[in-house]
Amino acid sequence: MSIGFNKIILPRYVYTGPGIIKELPIVLNSLAVSKARVMLISGSNETQKISQDSIKPVLEREGLEVDSIFIKDMKDFVENIHEHIHKIKESDPRIILGIGGGKAIDSAKLLASISNKRFMSIPTNASHDGVSSPVISFVLSLYLRSKYDLKIELKAPVAILADLNFIMKCPKKSLIAGVGDLIAKKIAVKDWQLAHMLRGEEYSEYAASMALMSAKLIEDNISEISKFDEKAFSIVLKALIGSGIGISVAGSSRPASGSEHLFSHALDILAEKYGFKNELHGLQCGLGTIIMSQLHGMNYKKVKQLLKKINAPTNSEEIGIEKEYLIKAVMLSNKIRKDRYTILGESDISYNTAEKLLKRVEVI
Repeated sequence: MSIGFNKIILPRYVYTGPGIIKELPIVLNSLAVSKARVMLISGSNETQKISQDSIKPVLEREGLEVDSIFIKDMKDFVENIHEHIHKIKESDPRIILGIGGGKAIDSAKLLASISNKRFMSIPTNASHDGVSSPVISFVLSLYLRSKYDLKIELKAPVAILADLNFIMKCPKKSLIAGVGDLIAKKIAVKDWQLAHMLRGEEYSEYAASMALMSAKLIEDNISEISKFDEKAFSIVLKALIGSGIGISVAGSSRPASGSEHLFSHALDILAEKYGFKNELHGLQCGLGTIIMSQLHGMNYKKVKQLLKKINAPTNSEEIGIEKEYLIKAVMLSNKIRKDRYTILGESDISYNTAEKLLKRVEVI
């Protein structure tokens, strides 16, 4: 069997720690960005404040010119994407800095790729591995596909600056979501191995090992993480960065996203359709991990115990989503991505089958 060409692009610099934002000018200088123009992309609330009050002054003191874009929400971003692209073209920044959570970092990643600009990730929470990966959220990709015919090769950030002073101010729920997103990697890798064996899908042992190592880091340190202190945030953050880099190594999100992520995506689609409030992606993935563990013949009770140690939701009542929608999410999960074979298979999943599965693992 011949081995194809594989291109791996990884971040050149990864800085984490309290007060690390002061190193931003040094990192930019290392990237040949000095006395130039930069573009800051953030959310429109707390992350806007961080962008304008904490980061912009640091840059301006170094003689850099700063432009900014503020993202209200994903729908608004997609509606105004051409306006944002035009602003970047006019500004012509040497680099784009994404400051915030998934919304801001995904927006910066996408705009940088479209505009052929370098991108730096400055996360303000520890809830997902998009901080270091070359992929955007499923919800954003859905919105994009519904309006535009865009084929873009997304880039990983050239650098990551994760200041724990910012990240520790995020709600505890964000950190819990990060844990949910990380323990999900065990299912993602199992699904990937299954697709490799049954469908001949290309498989990277190295990328899979990185994903599993990130999950193990969480399992081994769950008692520390449950303290929600600086060390807890640091552990989860580093595991998320490692997971995202594993995606770059694999050349796809396979090592980080399997049937448990499809379950979360299904909940997002159903929330849009029926108008109920979905939850943070990582919390939904944690629930999905419980369900898919049973299908893979793993110990779902062990997953539940792990999640309970950090007060993560493990059933319908705790996550605040009616059991009817959880059942429908299981039924929909294997229809979302026909290119992604998982333990759910390809046959239709009946209501009764989905309901029995959720009852078996005590999610409903």
